Amino acid sequence: MGANNYQIIYKGEILEGFKKETVFQDVAKIMAIHPETVAKIINGKRVVLKKGLDEATARRQCILFKKAGIRVALGVPQPESKVDRTAAAPPPVKSETPSSEHASIPPPAGGPAPAPIENQAPAGDRPQPVATAAPARVPFEFNGNGSEYFRIWIVNILLTIITLGIYSAWAKVRNKQYFYGNTRLLGGGFEYLASPAQILRGRALVGGVMIAYWGLSLFLPYVEAVFFLAFVFAFPWLIVRSLAFNAHNSAWRNIRFGFSAGYKEAFKVYVLWPLLAVVTLGVFSAYVFYRQKKFLVENSSFGQSRFSFHATWKDYYRILMVASLLALLAVAVVGIAAFTVAPLVLLALPIYLYVFAYFSVKSGNLFYNSSRLGRHRLESTMGLKSYSWLVLTNTLATALTLGIFHPWAKVRTLRYKARHLSLMPAGDLNAFVAGKQKAVGAVGDATGDFFDFDLGL
Repeated sequence: MGANNYQIIYKGEILEGFKKETVFQDVAKIMAIHPETVAKIINGKRVVLKKGLDEATARRQCILFKKAGIRVALGVPQPESKVDRTAAAPPPVKSETPSSEHASIPPPAGGPAPAPIENQAPAGDRPQPVATAAPARVPFEFNGNGSEYFRIWIVNILLTIITLGIYSAWAKVRNKQYFYGNTRLLGGGFEYLASPAQILRGRALVGGVMIAYWGLSLFLPYVEAVFFLAFVFAFPWLIVRSLAFNAHNSAWRNIRFGFSAGYKEAFKVYVLWPLLAVVTLGVFSAYVFYRQKKFLVENSSFGQSRFSFHATWKDYYRILMVASLLALLAVAVVGIAAFTVAPLVLLALPIYLYVFAYFSVKSGNLFYNSSRLGRHRLESTMGLKSYSWLVLTNTLATALTLGIFHPWAKVRTLRYKARHLSLMPAGDLNAFVAGKQKAVGAVGDATGDFFDFDLGL
């Protein structure tokens, strides 16, 4: 009798007291497939959910499926055939559906098509379709430690002060390498490959330009206007350079990321569209935000594979509308407190924190869930309640410790985001081919640090 011949058979019934939507979600977690695929399987027909299991595993899986809310039965293993094992396998049994030999499950929206359902005849039963599991979910991991990062953080601050800012280039590389190296996927950590000398040269150049500007503006007042216009036209180029530098120096499994975009497109996204949002008093803010995220994703690549973005501006409009209404509520609370009961102003803080959490969760989930790398997709499942609690506790602890808790807060946040982010592979991840990418200078990256913007993926 075969040791790994046990099957789990869905009896075509959802148990009383369970809601379909919840059942689909729970069964999807057990089978590591999309809930929409589960909905196609659990449609009132008998289906073999799993096969080729040993008895202990099959019994444990049966318990999990019953707890999820579906009626299942343990399939009895069939005796081994006495026919020569080297003989050719018999032809597949045809399903009861007359139109095809294989019943297939439609793919989930935006996802890869799963493998076809094979049909076989369990002992003492009619031929049943077998659900072949779709590609497994691959979770991201973050293994950083607050105490460990605190030592890096405090040393970086002290050495940067002692060296009058020169060490800041090394501090940035140490931080990046720590967070990249502790972020893992399929057992492999990410890498940050930039050298401190590259970053220092870029910062020295940017610092020289700023010193020259301040010096000239003391004697030539019109220099400010000239510099402002020059900066407006240079800003898109600096952003592209910054993104290209960070991407080129980021890698996973020795394959670098990349970023390539034209100046004209960047000028529209970071100058023209924001100007339109200002002129329309914020009406076009959601569209600007959408275009910037689309620009970021669709010009990024991993090796020779490019990313794609599938969100719409309407998705961001809904998020920004709710966040704006919540922010106005906080402003109203402050205004009422100013003329009535002053302690009411304390209510504004949790409302503001909730607005921040709401926007971070909704826009973060949308960003990752709408991004694809070829046929591979990402899945982000951050929750508003849990993330709001994280933001609240991090804020209070950082304030009460006068900033000392900052390293722990950052580690806690990254661990939370990694725990709720997964890759849904549609094929072999080793099939990526590392493209040849030219080296990128650090001027844009240094300008980004100087003006405090970070635009990495």
